[in-house]
Amino acid sequence: MLSTPILLLVFNRPLQTMKVFEQIRLQRPQRLFIAADGPRAGKPGEDALCMETRDRLLAAIDWPCELQTLFRPTNLGCGKNVSSAIDWFFSQVEEGIILEDDCLPDPTFFTFCTAMLQRYRNNSSIMHINGSNFQAGIQRGNASYYFSRYSHVWGWASWRRAWQHYDFTLQAYRHAPLHGLNRWLLSEVENMRNKKSDTWDIQWFMSVWFNHGMAITPNTSLVRNIGYGKEATHTKRIPGWFRKMVYGAVTDIIHPQALVIDAEADHYTASKVFYTNRLTIRIKKIVKGNTLLYGLYKRIS
Repeated sequence: MLSTPILLLVFNRPLQTMKVFEQIRLQRPQRLFIAADGPRAGKPGEDALCMETRDRLLAAIDWPCELQTLFRPTNLGCGKNVSSAIDWFFSQVEEGIILEDDCLPDPTFFTFCTAMLQRYRNNSSIMHINGSNFQAGIQRGNASYYFSRYSHVWGWASWRRAWQHYDFTLQAYRHAPLHGLNRWLLSEVENMRNKKSDTWDIQWFMSVWFNHGMAITPNTSLVRNIGYGKEATHTKRIPGWFRKMVYGAVTDIIHPQALVIDAEADHYTASKVFYTNRLTIRIKKIVKGNTLLYGLYKRIS
């Protein structure tokens, strides 16, 4: 049985959810937390999908474990639902693994996260453990993982000591310098501060950034995102960099000799994943600044 607690975040996609859950079931975690957002008003049939997702999960737990659930009766939205669920999780555990319903992990994802949680438990400079890798197969260093400033959330792990720095509004960091961020990241911060984005992850990314935290990144992607498509909230279109992701396993863990950021790897991620041109950012700013256009944008996207 896996001793590391797991939080599974679900909503209205029973098929994807059960694929992810099957990998969790194989690990037989001793402590399992399941958080589910409620159905949205005006979405016919969504209440049935939410209920089916919850019922199928509960029926599939066939091992003895400490189960805790946080099932929302109504919809909070991606931002508040996920962030408050992680608050709930870390109020009860010191460290753990977080998976969303569209993040399909390799079995070694769990052993990798557990080993990293234990090794860096008391190192406050390490705040996040990535399960994904966006280097398109480029090996960074000679170890099983490298250190980054970028915290990705397609399957991840962390500690209560790190999550305590999370601020959903980023008001705690309103005076923090933004140098080092590219145009896309700066625009995401601006959208969030102007309440034009229903998200939680850019706040976590920036909370780690502002605290000069490091993220552990495996040298191959241990998690596959299976959520792209019309049912997704934010990932409806498949970007080019996604098609170049390389997936694998980490069996024998080799640790880096030095605890330093791999600047070349981060530059690659920024240029490939966190990139957009000035015109695109300008158009999005105009759209999100106009209530009518923004409403239309959300309906057609």
